[in-house]
Amino acid sequence: MKTKTNILSDVVVIRNILIVLLVFYHAFAIYSGAWAPLKGFSEIKTYWWLDKLSYAFMLELFVFISGFVFGYQVRLKGESKLQAKSLFWGKFKRLIIPSIIFSLLYILLLGNIKQPVQNILYELLNGVGHMWFLPMLFWCFVWVWIIEKLHLKPRLVIPLLVLASIGSFLPMPLRMGLAMYYMPFFYAGYIIQKNDISLDWLYTKHCAIITTIAFIILFPILTVMKEKIGATLIGGGDYQLVIKITNSSIQKLLQLVYASAGILMTLVLTNLWLKKHSVKNWMEQVAALSFGVYLFQQFILKGLYDHTSLPAMLGSNWLPWAGFVVALFGSLSLSLVFRRTQFGKFLIG
Repeated sequence: MKTKTNILSDVVVIRNILIVLLVFYHAFAIYSGAWAPLKGFSEIKTYWWLDKLSYAFMLELFVFISGFVFGYQVRLKGESKLQAKSLFWGKFKRLIIPSIIFSLLYILLLGNIKQPVQNILYELLNGVGHMWFLPMLFWCFVWVWIIEKLHLKPRLVIPLLVLASIGSFLPMPLRMGLAMYYMPFFYAGYIIQKNDISLDWLYTKHCAIITTIAFIILFPILTVMKEKIGATLIGGGDYQLVIKITNSSIQKLLQLVYASAGILMTLVLTNLWLKKHSVKNWMEQVAALSFGVYLFQQFILKGLYDHTSLPAMLGSNWLPWAGFVVALFGSLSLSLVFRRTQFGKFLIG
């Protein structure tokens, strides 16, 4: 189903959900180990779990939706969307140029500008801070283009992508290793829309209950298993590398499983909701700001946590909630204002 602005309705709703999950995750990241804990702050296990929950399938869903929209565009416009020049240059402008500009801003405001120039240049290409996601996503488009040009069948591609995802802990330059992990999600969304695969049979109350229960069970169990494997001491000797590879592969597999369950649950619940509700104008407007929110929110939170007296004023219990509210509405406001300028429109759409 499409909105009156020719956007898929479920994509609009899910982008609204993703914005909240993204800002929440970063607001609570000081409790889960994703960010360094603030000095003098006590560990709060509830916040650790809330942060892990918000992250459980958030980025995988971002990538799935990106592939979903791309597949929809290819289905509507045909091979013109897969022409190398227009695709690569279009995604370079959309992803890499904003990544480089905001990475430079991140280094200037929050990073180490005194490091060697070659290090800075490499970081700019890699994406600094949360900008890593943008070059990673660029590779997803490149690899789908390669798959299509080779005329590979999904029944062959999907198992290979899953295997590559499980082995994505291996170091690769320019975020290509990270793209290997996320490719199954991107390609799945792409294939569903490109081939116009109907999932209406899934959008029932019965499936909503099953997928929700599945996620509720899988997420905590597999998260605990993943954390225990990560904390396992690696033995020495000839088996050290084998143990490390095995542990890392299992961790990636567990993450794939519960993230997939979360995506399926969200997709089912969203489309079930859309059977009785319509997308509101404000939801479309917020969804249109999602890219800007992604770019701005971490600057706000890092600024609040590291360069203001807010942590000392609010303490460990209240700081993440205040950070969440300020970063959410602050990044939405900045995105709205930024998009009204010609340069801002070019950068964040």
